[in-house]
Amino acid sequence: MENLTLAMVVAAFAVFIFLAGGLWIGLAVGAAGMLLYIFFIDGGGFYPIAILQFNVLNSIIWTSMPLFIFMGIMIFKCGLGDKLYKFASASVGILPGGLLHTNIVSCAIFAACTGSSLACAATMGSIAIPELKKRGYDKRLVLGSLASAGTLGIMIPPSVSFIVYGAVVGESIGKLFIAGIFPGLMLVGLFMIYVAVASIISPEKTPGKERFNLKAFLVGFWQFMPVGLLIVMVLSAIYLGIATPTESAALGSVGAIILAAIYGKLTWENFSQSVIDTAVSTGMIFLCVIGCQIMGMALADLKIPATIAQFVAGIGLGKGSIFVGIVIMYLILGCFIDALSMVLLTLPVTYPLMMDLGFNSLWFGVLVTLLCEIGQVTPPVGMNLFVIQGISKEKLSDVVAGSYPFVILMIVGVALLYYFPQIATWLPAQMSR
Repeated sequence: MENLTLAMVVAAFAVFIFLAGGLWIGLAVGAAGMLLYIFFIDGGGFYPIAILQFNVLNSIIWTSMPLFIFMGIMIFKCGLGDKLYKFASASVGILPGGLLHTNIVSCAIFAACTGSSLACAATMGSIAIPELKKRGYDKRLVLGSLASAGTLGIMIPPSVSFIVYGAVVGESIGKLFIAGIFPGLMLVGLFMIYVAVASIISPEKTPGKERFNLKAFLVGFWQFMPVGLLIVMVLSAIYLGIATPTESAALGSVGAIILAAIYGKLTWENFSQSVIDTAVSTGMIFLCVIGCQIMGMALADLKIPATIAQFVAGIGLGKGSIFVGIVIMYLILGCFIDALSMVLLTLPVTYPLMMDLGFNSLWFGVLVTLLCEIGQVTPPVGMNLFVIQGISKEKLSDVVAGSYPFVILMIVGVALLYYFPQIATWLPAQMSR
C-alpha cells in the first residue's frame, strides 16, 4: 500500500512539474505515466507504451471524431450563425426575457451543428452581444446566458466528449449521443425558466418581449431548414439503427459540403482550411488521449483503481456519499483543467468505481459531460468565460457574475440526473427495441 501511495504522489508531482514547465497536457501526463513504468512496475519499459499507442488509435470508433469535427467546421463556415439567431429570435423572442431566450435556443441548435462549446459561445456571442447591448439588456444576464448556453456544445449530440468517453470505456457512441438529448433539453429548459423568472422579478433587466413577426419566422425557418434537416438525418440514422455513428458522421460531412454549396460558401479556401482545422483539432485530441491512456495503463498495472475501489468500499460510504464526493472532485478539477483532459485523467479511477457501485455507464457518461460543462464556466480556467469576455470587452468579473446563476442551475441538473437517471437512460433504451 505504501508503494502505491508513493507512486500516486510521484505521478501527481511529475504532472504538476511538467505542466509548470510548459509541456502540453498530453505530453505531461504521458511522461508521468512513463516514470511510473520505469520506477514502479517490474519489467517496465517502453515496449508496452509503443503497443498501447497503436491499440488505442487502431479502432474504427475514432473515425467518427474527425468527420464530426469537419462537419461542424464546414457548417460554421456557411455563416449559419446570423441566420440561426434571426430564426431563434422570431421563435422565442416573444417570451418573458425576450432575446435572452434567443441566446439559449440558438446556442442549443448550433451545438447540434458543431459539437463545440467554444464555437457556440464565440459565434452566438459575436452576433448577440452588440444587439443586446444596443437594446439595453442587463449586461451580466447577457454575458452569463451566452457563456453558459455555449457549454451545451459538448452535451447535445454530436459531441466529441461522448466520442472520447465511449472510445475509452467501450460504450456505444450512438447510445451516448442519444442519451445526451434529454439532458441537453433539460438544461435549455432550466436556463429559459431562470431567464423568464428573472425578467418578471426585475423587468428593468430586459427591455421587453419581442413582437411575433410571421414573415421573419417563415424566412428564418426557410433559411435554417437545410441545416435542420441535416441534423435530423444524422441523429435519426443513429437512433433508428440505419447507420453507425461513423457512417452518420460521413453522411453529415458530405451534407455539410452540400450545404456550403447551397449557401454559396463552398470555396477552395473554406474547404482546405476546414480540412486543416480538423487535422489540428484531431491531432491535439489524440495527443491527450495517448498521454492519458499511458497514465491510465500504468495506474491499472499498479492496480491503483482497484485499490481505491476496495478502500472506498471498506469505509462503508453509501452510493450517495460517494456520488457527492466524485461530483465535488470534478467541480474542483474543472476550475483548473480543460474538459477533455479532465475526462481522460479521471476515467481510469472513477469509471471502475462507479460501475462497481452499480451506476449505469451511459448515465455516467452524461454526468461527466455535464460536470465538464460546469468546468467551462468556472474560473480560473473556464474557457467559455474568456471567449465571451474577449468578444464583449467587458470585465471578466461581470462574465463570472452573470454565469454564476447558470452554474447553480447546472448543479441542479446534476441532482436531477442522480434522482431521475431515466433522463439519460430512457431514450437509449428505446433504441434497443
